[in-house]
Amino acid sequence: IFTFIPVFIDPPNIIIGSSFDEVGFVDFIVNIMPCIFIIATPTALIIMVLIYSPYMTMKKMAVLDAEKLKETYPIYDEPRLLIAGTTTFFVILLFFLHPLHHKDTAWIALIGAFLTIAFTNPHDVQDALRNHVEWDTLLFFGGLFVLVEVCAAMGLLEAIGGVLASVISSQDESQQLTIAITLILWVSAVTSAFLDNIPYTATMIPVVRILHEELPDTLPIKTLVWALSFGACLGGNGTLLGASANIVTAGIASGKGFNISFMNFFYPGMVATIVTTAIANLYMLVIYVWI
Repeated sequence: IFTFIPVFIDPPNIIIGSSFDEVGFVDFIVNIMPCIFIIATPTALIIMVLIYSPYMTMKKMAVLDAEKLKETYPIYDEPRLLIAGTTTFFVILLFFLHPLHHKDTAWIALIGAFLTIAFTNPHDVQDALRNHVEWDTLLFFGGLFVLVEVCAAMGLLEAIGGVLASVISSQDESQQLTIAITLILWVSAVTSAFLDNIPYTATMIPVVRILHEELPDTLPIKTLVWALSFGACLGGNGTLLGASANIVTAGIASGKGFNISFMNFFYPGMVATIVTTAIANLYMLVIYVWI
């Protein structure tokens, strides 16, 4: 749950942050962190403890030997670690300074990656690009954006946005923002739970923009963006297929001899998703509507 606060960690937020000039790195932290850090994460932790309490055992924690850990996991190349760490520090610093320089975070991250490769592996850049870059993920995003643009050209996204706009506009003007927040948040959560939240987010971005253009006076673009972010990211916790992180975690666990089936994940994941989405809905109504 906590990973989607910054724009550069969770893929849906990376897509949102790169698609809307109106929101930046600091905006995600200011608008999302209070709800997630103070309310949703502790609530999800309590839910997990209640669900798995019959399987928990209390054992005394083993004393960790720091020197033994250093011997087991030594740092093989301190200069390269220093270069990579310094580059990462400045990349994150530039993310925080986005309101000042207004540069796309994707370009900042890309330049940081190339600088790291150039200074840590200058004589074999091809090996770094070939074996250490997630080309399948990049190609997936590229193909996805092409597909979304095709849907937009065919008028599908405009039709979806028009339907949502008609439902919202049919309500009393004082209730339009409340309906829009609740509708986007829960539709996003339910859909992202059973479909990967990455393509869903990419599909909904033009729809959110259309909603704002249809009703600019009552539907602020930033508020709609936060509803989409909350719904897509929290909904991804609902099932094993909801987010890429779930599948990767299940794969790692399987390699260690712990199999996580769809139903094993479904019960605690869906309970946590419903509760945290309800919390996010109440939080958004309090912050953006009632106050």
